[in-house]
Amino acid sequence: MINLFGSFLSALQSVGNIVLALLVFMFMITVHEFGHFLAGRLLKFQINEFAVGMGPKLFSKKAKDGTTYSLRVLPFGGFCAFEGENEDGEENPRAFNNQKPWKRIIVLLSGALFNFISAIVICAILFVGYGETVVKVNDVYEYAPTINQQLEGKVLYKINGKKLFVIDGISQYLDDEMTIEVIDENGNVQTIEGVLRGTYVTPTVNVVGADIVSDDGAHKIAKGDTLYSVTLADGSVKYFSKAGDYQSIIADITGPYVLTVIDTQGVHYKYTIPDNLYLSQRITVDESQYTGVGMSIGYVKYKFSFGEAMKRVLPYCGETAMTILRTLGNLITGVIGIESVGGPISTIGVTSQVVATGFSNVLYLIVLISINLAVFNLLPVPALDGCQIVFCIIEWIAGKPIDRKIQGWINGIGLIVLLGFAVLVDLLKL
Repeated sequence: MINLFGSFLSALQSVGNIVLALLVFMFMITVHEFGHFLAGRLLKFQINEFAVGMGPKLFSKKAKDGTTYSLRVLPFGGFCAFEGENEDGEENPRAFNNQKPWKRIIVLLSGALFNFISAIVICAILFVGYGETVVKVNDVYEYAPTINQQLEGKVLYKINGKKLFVIDGISQYLDDEMTIEVIDENGNVQTIEGVLRGTYVTPTVNVVGADIVSDDGAHKIAKGDTLYSVTLADGSVKYFSKAGDYQSIIADITGPYVLTVIDTQGVHYKYTIPDNLYLSQRITVDESQYTGVGMSIGYVKYKFSFGEAMKRVLPYCGETAMTILRTLGNLITGVIGIESVGGPISTIGVTSQVVATGFSNVLYLIVLISINLAVFNLLPVPALDGCQIVFCIIEWIAGKPIDRKIQGWINGIGLIVLLGFAVLVDLLKL
């Protein structure tokens, strides 16, 4: 009975998290539509309805200017309906398509602009109120250059003058020799000049054929663990850092030795191994090469001063937008596969999981998705605002619009393709 009650509470919590995830999405889409609405009002467009949510109406009220404001049943977004948006509307000078192209462009841009502005505001609240997630150096491996050892335990602040953010791929800023600014445990910024980048190879466990338990009994070697070093009977230490090191070092051992392994969480464990055959008969490894400064990193919350936190907000949002553009580019060029992208169902699932982890993480997700909405909606893809902007620019230059029926066909086909793509990427997750 107690187990049944616990399962019921767990199910209620899961449903609650999904509802909260949907409300998060509705908030971001409502912000987007409010951007269109406000710009339209300021430029004297006729707006027939501004709705929060979709589906049947729960509540609606018509204002004196003719605009209906409604709240709808389904928390899937909202819309701003302009008069004559999909037709010429020759009888009404305030209809959407009767307005000048530059006015329509402003209205179309305003949705993405409001998403980006909301991301900046929420990011400021997040950074000032809760702190920023930053990159911390957990460990610098002994085989790395001596000067690199000074990075251990510190927060990465800048590389060659470039501020680092958690959204960054750090490797893109690494040079053969670089100046790195770090924040120590006392909050002081320390500059380390001459940090060296190298190319290293690590043997990673691929197959485990038998239990190999650490000396303290706390861990068993598992797939994904990294073999780090061996300590020989005479006390000398050999590190696995170059191609072929694993095979050559193990093959040369004639007696017992201590193997150091790093698990997937970065924790070091020691194993006393009787001879060179014992290990090779129980596990197989893959050698993976990486270029870096010979360190492992983690992520921690850090509170900058108010001024520094505010100065980091806009660059963070800008870097997030650039990361999204790079990801879209990699998707188009095939660098990353379609299975790496999430559709609406998987995105709501991830959002509901994040909701359960705490409010600050929800704010992070709102910032990310808001910028994602801003960038994605400005792409020149049929059915999106970016495509409508292209139509307006063509009309502005040519002096006449593309046939509205052709625009309708293009947007209709584009919408079908986008919906099909969304369904496909979710199916690939199954």
